[in-house]
Amino acid sequence: MIYAITGSTGAFGTVAIDHLLDLKISAESIVALARDETKAAGLKAKGIQVRIADYGNRGSIEKALKGVDRLLLVSGSEVGQRAAQHQTVIDAARAEGVKLLVYTSIGHADTSSNPLAPEHKATEKALMTSGLHYVILRNNWYTENYADDLKHARESGIIAAAVGLGRVASASRTDYAEAAARVLVGEGHDGNIYELTGTKAWDYQELADTATKLLGRPVTFKKLTAAERRESLMLLGLPEGAAGFVTSLDQAIEAGTLATASDDLEKLLGRKPRSLEEGLRAALG
Repeated sequence: MIYAITGSTGAFGTVAIDHLLDLKISAESIVALARDETKAAGLKAKGIQVRIADYGNRGSIEKALKGVDRLLLVSGSEVGQRAAQHQTVIDAARAEGVKLLVYTSIGHADTSSNPLAPEHKATEKALMTSGLHYVILRNNWYTENYADDLKHARESGIIAAAVGLGRVASASRTDYAEAAARVLVGEGHDGNIYELTGTKAWDYQELADTATKLLGRPVTFKKLTAAERRESLMLLGLPEGAAGFVTSLDQAIEAGTLATASDDLEKLLGRKPRSLEEGLRAALG
C-alpha cells in the first residue's frame, strides 16, 4: 500500500507524516507531494519518497500520484484558489486510480456561514460526485491559531476580538493530523464525514483565563465591535481587505459556526484530544 500526502512540507502535512511513521507505516510506502523539493529535504532524509506536484499543473499531480493507493488531500492555504486547486487533485486522483481520498475540510462546511466554508463545500461536492472512494474530515479551529494572541497578551495583558459570547470547540493540529493518519491507513471509513473538534467548546473569557494561567500574569478579554476590530487590525499594518476578512472570521465565531463539540475526534484517536490549556502550552513551547 502506497500513501500520499499533499502539502507535505506544511505544518499539518509534516505532522501527519510523522503520525504515519508512528503507526509503523514504512517510509518507502509514503509519498510526500511538494511544490519545492528543497523544503522537503528533511522528509527525503527519512527515506520518504518526495514527488513534485504543482496545483497549477495537473500533469505534475498525475505523475506524482502514479502507483498511489490512498491520498490525504490537505486543504490548500491559498484562500480563493483552493476549490479549483482541490478539483485538479481530485481529477488527477481519479485518472490515476487512487483507491481512497481523505480530505481535510472545515466544520459543518455544507451549512456554515464561516467565510472559509464555501471552498470546502465546493470540494466536498466535487468529491461526492467524483466516483472516488472518499472520507471527509471536518476540522474545527486549530488551538495553535491562538498562540500569537497569547504572545501579544504576554506584553499587553489583553486578548481583543469581535466574537461576543461565541464559543470555539478547537483541538490541536497534532490531534487532527493523527486522526487523518489513522483514517488514511484504517478500514471502515469509506464515505464517512467526521466532525472533528475538541471535547469542549470554550469562550474567549476562558481563553483569557487560560492565558493568565500559562503566562503567569493577568490577561483580560476585551470585546470589540466589528468596526473596532477592523480598525485595530489596520493600525497593526494589515491591509483593509485582510483586516475585513479577519473581522468576518470573528463574526462567524460570534454566530456560533465553531461552537458545536463532537466526540468524533476522540473516537478516531481512541483517547481524549488535548485540552485548550494543553494545546496552548505545547504551542508556546
